[in-house]
Amino acid sequence: MNATFLRYLVLPEEEKLLSTATDDEQLLDALLKQQYLTVTDWKGEDTPRQIGNFLQARLHALKPGFHLDIDSVYTSMEAEASGFEAGDGIPFLLTSFQTLLEEEGFIIVLLDRGNDSYYIGLIPGNNKKNLKKQSTPLGKWRAFGELSGEVLYTVYCSCGSMNVWQVKRGELIDEEGTCERCGQEIFDKKGKTSFPVITEYI
Repeated sequence: MNATFLRYLVLPEEEKLLSTATDDEQLLDALLKQQYLTVTDWKGEDTPRQIGNFLQARLHALKPGFHLDIDSVYTSMEAEASGFEAGDGIPFLLTSFQTLLEEEGFIIVLLDRGNDSYYIGLIPGNNKKNLKKQSTPLGKWRAFGELSGEVLYTVYCSCGSMNVWQVKRGELIDEEGTCERCGQEIFDKKGKTSFPVITEYI
């Protein structure tokens, strides 16, 4: 188990609480249980104000006494929500909070596990480069903003042609879902396909 990334993600006294984990998945479970990371679906927060409360708690641990104005961010989101499409809420929250946190020298980081969930952490900005260099079977560490929030779908048609679509997370390929070479339908009108699909979150 490669856990050297912990020195850049959590405080030394917090790292000790994770020492009973014997493999990578147990370590991830412990990080989530101890609320050193939080995870949410791409569609939206699992509980009300989940991200704001998490970031406020982490900030209290990393910089005692600092108050993060989460009320203003959620008020702004409510004002904008009528124009949102599926999946817009989480990027809006992360962008808004990142602006506030950068003023205090902190950045939001994401553990990219190659799926459509957001694994969210908070670190001092000067830990960014070191954390990104750490390799772990759990996934890749990225600063928020370095991911586009989009997905690449690659499908090899039965004619041998490679077809690639780039769409927003949660967006269906329900138009122009045909092979560029032979015109065969690859994705139907419901965004479904019988072809093997290579999925990459970018």
